[in-house]
Amino acid sequence: MAAKIHDLNTGLAMVVTDLHGAWDAYRRLRDLFLTERAKGVVDYLVVCGDLIHSEGTEETDSSLEMLLDVMALQSEVGKDRMIMLLGNHELPHIYGLTLAKGSIEYTPRFEAALTRLDQRYKSSYKRKDVIDFLSELPFFARTKGGVLLTHAGAAGDIHSAKQAERLLNIDHLQLIQTADAELKKYDVGSLQRGYAHFLGSSYDEQVKHYLAVSGVDDPRYNHLLRVLFLSGQNTDFDLMWNTLFSQNELEVGEGVYLRSLKTFLESFSALSPHELRVLVAGHVSVKDGYAEVGRQQLRLASHTHAFPRRSARYLLLDCEKEIKAAADLIPGLRFVNENDMSLANRPPVALAPVSLTEPKSVALEPTSPPSPA
Repeated sequence: MAAKIHDLNTGLAMVVTDLHGAWDAYRRLRDLFLTERAKGVVDYLVVCGDLIHSEGTEETDSSLEMLLDVMALQSEVGKDRMIMLLGNHELPHIYGLTLAKGSIEYTPRFEAALTRLDQRYKSSYKRKDVIDFLSELPFFARTKGGVLLTHAGAAGDIHSAKQAERLLNIDHLQLIQTADAELKKYDVGSLQRGYAHFLGSSYDEQVKHYLAVSGVDDPRYNHLLRVLFLSGQNTDFDLMWNTLFSQNELEVGEGVYLRSLKTFLESFSALSPHELRVLVAGHVSVKDGYAEVGRQQLRLASHTHAFPRRSARYLLLDCEKEIKAAADLIPGLRFVNENDMSLANRPPVALAPVSLTEPKSVALEPTSPPSPA
C-alpha cells in the first residue's frame, strides 16, 4: 500500500491545483517546472488533485492525456519530484463509481477514454496502469516548514489524531475486495433490477454509459453496484470520501470551518515530525486566484477555479522555511499566464518544450441523465 502522505523536507516546490483537463495551462506549468528544474531553481512539482474532468466540450478536454503525461513525467524525473495528490475527481475512477454535478456528468467521458486507451495498439499505458497510478496517489504532502498540502481543505470528520491515522491507513484494494465480497452474497440480478428501477433505465444501459463496459462478460460489469457496499455509517470509505469532498468555508460558514481547520491541523501535527500550522488547498472558486481563510489556510486556484481566469496562480513554496500563517505564503504566489505581465510579480521565464505526450482529440459522447452518485 502506497503512503498517503508525502514529505517535502528540503528545496523549492511549485504547487498547482485543479487544472481539470486544461492542456494549455498544464503544459505551461509543466514546461516552467522543467525549465526551472534544469536551472536548479525548482525541485518539485506538486499537483493538488483534480487534474481531470473538464466541464467543456470533449474536444477541449485533455484529461487523460494530461494524466498520462504526469505518469510519463514521473518516470522521467522521479515520483519524489513530480508529485500528484488524489482529488475528488480522480477518486471515483478507482472504485468504478460515478460523479456528477447537476446535469454535468464527469465520469462517463473519462471512462470511455480509458476504454479507447485499451484499444490503442501502440499505447504505452493501459486502463489498469492508469487505475493503479490513481490508487497509489497520496492524499497529502507536508513540508518541514509546517505546511500541509491537500486537495479539498479541512474535513470536519477528522477530529482527532486517531481519525487522521485511520485516514492515512486506508487501503483502496482492501475496501474494493470487501465490497465485492459482500456483493457476492446477494442475488446480483435482483440488485441490478433494483438499481434500474431507482434510476429509470436498464442496468445494462447505465453500466455501458457510465463505465464504458463492453457487455455482461466485462469484468467491470457489476462495478456500479459497489456503491451499495462501500458507503455506510462510519466506514473508512466515507471518511475518505468526506475528506476529499470536504465542506468548505462557503458551505458551513467561516466560524465553523475555522474550528474544523484548527482541529484538522492539530490532528495531523500529532502524527508528524514537525508541527503543521498552515493548510494549502484548492477545490473551490476564489477571487483573484487565491484567498486567505483565517490565519491557517490558503485557497489556491491555478486555472478552473480562478475568478477571473487570468488571475490563476501557482505557489512557490520553500519546504524548509518556517511558515506560521497563510500570509507568509503570499509572497510565493505567481501568475500562471505569463502574458499577464501587468499582473505578474515575477521575471519572465523562457519555456522549454519537452517531448512528452501531446493531447489527441476524441469523439464526443452522447449526453445522458445525471449520475446516480
